[in-house]
Formats: sequence, C-alpha cells, structure tokens
Amino acid sequence: MCDNHQAGEASWIRRLIMWVYGEYVGDTLDFYMFLARLGGAPLIGGAVRFFAHQYGKYLHGGRAATVEECMEILSRAGRITVVDCACREKNNQCEKPRRTCLVINTGAGLFGKHQKQNYISLEEAGEIISNSYNYGLIRSITHCMTPNLYAICNCCPCCCVPYRLRTEFGIRSAVENGNYSASIDTTKCKKCRECIKTCSEKAVNPDSGVVDTDKCLGCGLCLGSCRHGALKMVERVNPTPVLTPGPVEKVLMYTAFFGIILPLAAVFKLSRK
Repeated sequence: MCDNHQAGEASWIRRLIMWVYGEYVGDTLDFYMFLARLGGAPLIGGAVRFFAHQYGKYLHGGRAATVEECMEILSRAGRITVVDCACREKNNQCEKPRRTCLVINTGAGLFGKHQKQNYISLEEAGEIISNSYNYGLIRSITHCMTPNLYAICNCCPCCCVPYRLRTEFGIRSAVENGNYSASIDTTKCKKCRECIKTCSEKAVNPDSGVVDTDKCLGCGLCLGSCRHGALKMVERVNPTPVLTPGPVEKVLMYTAFFGIILPLAAVFKLSRK
C-alpha cells in the first residue's frame, strides 16, 4: 500500500501548480538546483534548507516505490500517459531510455501536455515500470500537494534532479525513503556483491548480511541484480509518513507559493535572459 496517497482529480491550486511546472519544467529544475546551492550560503543557508525541506514534504516532492506499489497506483488511475524524462532531457548525462515517466489523471492533462505525452494502457505502463529494473532506473511517486499524486518517475541517479537534491544537498523530502526496504537472506546470499553495484545509496552490505535501512531508498533495484534470490523487500518499521496538510499548513503553502516561489522563480528566469 502507499499509505494515504491519492490519485484523484485536482483542486484549482494543484492544477495551476502542475500547469506552471509543465510549462516551465526546465527552468523549474534549474531553479530547484539554484535554491539547493543557496542552502550552503552563510547566514541564509539554514533558512533556505528548512524551507526547501518543507516544500518537498508538502508541496512538490517524491518517494521511492517498488514495482508493486507503482502498479497499484496505476491500476487506480483514470488516465495514464508517458512523457520524456525532464531531468534526463535537461542533464543529458547518460544513454538510458528517456521516455519513461508516467503522468496520471489531471497531471496528464496539464503537466503532460507540455512534454510530448502519449496516452497508454495499463499494460504498456506496466512494461515501462518493470523494464526500469533493466536500465537501473529509480522509481519514485511524485506528489503535488500531499497526499495527491500526479506522476511516477523512472529516472537515473546521474540525471535525476530530486535524487541529486537528496544526495548532494541533504534535501531528503525531494525523494523520501519508500515504505519498504531491502533485506538479505543470509542463508541464500553467496556474497557475489552484484547488489552493491546496483545500490545507488550503498545501503546493502552482503559481507555483514545487513542493510542500512536509513540509507536504503526502497526502490528495489538490488533485487534484480541478485541471481540467488537472497534479497527481498520488507515493510519498514517506522516509515516516513505521508503528510496531509491541515488548514494552517495549506495557508502557509499558498502563501509560500504565491508570495515566495513564483516571484523568486520569475526573477530567476528573467536574470538568465
């Protein structure tokens, strides 16, 4: 299960945010990286990092997911489209397939229409999700105002902006750990160490038979590398909860988006011309 994540239709504010993001996705990704770097600045860095973390938790962030979780979400979606991965289009650091990101429901009509989308069936979407293993792509479910989902991203560690925000700048809410983590069956493990090559977080340690659950994203990529069936996904004891903002949080989100995010993003875009 995906906690209380929802994949329903959107309110006007979510529709606006998704439209803006879809229209200016390249600029938005650059803006996110700019803010992340600003988090290392003296005096204001701490405030920027705090704001970025809250932004990811409530407004626009993601969470690693297993194939089964993704398929559950897709099975409940009314519309599914496939689009080019915006991060890989932007960063262009690898040769992995780019047409791998799935946008659902209202996101398909707003965000997806700016990204050369094609409507696809549940079966076609399932093939994309399953094939992500073969290319070493991390699956993450993405929300626009928790707990509402609009996309399932299949991206690579070298290009993915949310993943870089997490690993390079410590903004974990950009890609939270999933609801499951890997576990090693030491009776089956042959210590071939193939799982270490596929684990981007270096959370799997076959020598000790232990998985660092804090580091483990919960993406399940390591399972595909184990020829001996020694790895499986198990539910986390204390997963990071999916937050549903109350009235106060919603007011703060709206204020932050219209009073801070949009003006800053506009200035950022104009400064690059």
